[in-house]
Amino acid sequence: MPHNPSVQTVMRAPESTENIPASRRVRDVSKRIHYLDPSAAPLTVLSKKAGRRTAVNPKFEWIEKDLPARWDAINAGGGYTAGTTALVVDHAAYFSVGDLVNIPRTGEKILVTAIVVGTNTLTVTRSVGPTVAAAINDNDDLQIIGNAYAEGAGAGAPKSHQETYPYNYTQIVRTPFGVTGTESEAENYTGPDKPRLRAEKSIEHMIDIERTILFGERDIDTSSTDNPRRFTGGFLFYATSNAKSFGIMTEAEVEDWCEDLFHYTGGSDTRFIAAAPLPISVLDQLGVARLELVPGNQTLGLSVKQFVTSHGTLMITKHRLLESGYTTGDGYGGYMLAVDPNKITYVAMRNRDTKLLMDRQANDVDGWVDEYLSEIGWQVENPQTHGVGTGITG
Repeated sequence: MPHNPSVQTVMRAPESTENIPASRRVRDVSKRIHYLDPSAAPLTVLSKKAGRRTAVNPKFEWIEKDLPARWDAINAGGGYTAGTTALVVDHAAYFSVGDLVNIPRTGEKILVTAIVVGTNTLTVTRSVGPTVAAAINDNDDLQIIGNAYAEGAGAGAPKSHQETYPYNYTQIVRTPFGVTGTESEAENYTGPDKPRLRAEKSIEHMIDIERTILFGERDIDTSSTDNPRRFTGGFLFYATSNAKSFGIMTEAEVEDWCEDLFHYTGGSDTRFIAAAPLPISVLDQLGVARLELVPGNQTLGLSVKQFVTSHGTLMITKHRLLESGYTTGDGYGGYMLAVDPNKITYVAMRNRDTKLLMDRQANDVDGWVDEYLSEIGWQVENPQTHGVGTGITG
């Protein structure tokens, strides 16, 4: 009995690239993966600007000290007459006997002759100089000008104010990756997996670290019976002093913000502005006449424009990790961060800065696992020198 063959596909034409089976044809695949963001450089903005130091404990501190207080206020519901010499203030400890004090509303100068810190009471000589004494209102500002001593007087009582000790924690950031033993021996168009994954994951790890400097909040979780988990506070956690919500941003509002931003010169009269794309576009339009591109070799390769004001200089660059969510639009697309570059420090635990750790898999795993591991934190110093602009819509 003759064999009944299976149905055949017959081509009555020369074979061509269109009629041969696709499985026979060798695919022409590029050996290069075209990454949407081939480098972390455009995304890791603040970490490029930060200084560096090593921590020897996971809780690290720094010391801050402001200038002595020069402003206080009257604290008396009914105010005082022009002849009153016992004045209750908010903080009598700010004053010393011999201080010359200005009342800006009236221009009167008064001399402090005695202080009772417990009741916040100053005894004063009124109307020092030609400006006559006038009634003093509750909450009138008081400005300590300096002091005046009589000829041959003693040195007076010494006075100082204490420094503060802000702190933060180092946070352990890990990025593991690996493949099975079979996959590691399989042939791929893009070549061996190990060098490719190491390059990809190093970028991912750096971006994770950058996000901690933006959005991290300081905390420590000791609720588990295991070891503690620490969270490092980032820029937005500390920089709360000069926060301004803009809405529609105008040049006048930028100048107003700069008045506060540069009130304390801090480390310099320059602020590095890392801004979301929308604020960048607005600043480009506002400052056409005074924006100047700064050469990349002066800015660690970042694209930076210089915006000069009478208060100080803004060095503006786009930060693409300042973005809003896709569903509700909430997020950071209307933000710009003002950073004093001399007042922010990248802190790594001793011998725990970013490392590639190889062969992290268990002994019985058929494959390999590597990981990048960093134990790092952020030291955001003197928050009065930094600022945050929010809510920018145009």
